[in-house]
Amino acid sequence: MASKKTHRNAGVEVAEAKSEHKNARLTIINSWFAGLEIALKKKKTTLGRNLRCDVCLDDSLVSDEHAAIVKTEEGYVIEDLNSRGGVSLNGRGVHQRKLRSGDTIEIGSFRMKFSC
Repeated sequence: MASKKTHRNAGVEVAEAKSEHKNARLTIINSWFAGLEIALKKKKTTLGRNLRCDVCLDDSLVSDEHAAIVKTEEGYVIEDLNSRGGVSLNGRGVHQRKLRSGDTIEIGSFRMKFSC
């Protein structure tokens, strides 16, 4: 199951985004959650199976803390947090890579599109 913690439930502190990145989001493009959009409002958004992650991906192929998307001065970067299954970006395994709008991220059986 994919879920997103909301501000009222988690008390998330949100850093102000630059105008060119303020609409950055992930959209799940497969599974029961296809079409679910997740706004990337934090400086660091964690993805994993653990319920404490910002984006919980309920899949046995996903590590507890699998990956993070980090907002930098130059844009957004995806980082593999030493997961068991790795992170694929546009079909290629990556450890750390700058994201571009339209990129496809695969973590476990989840496929997500990055947009900004």
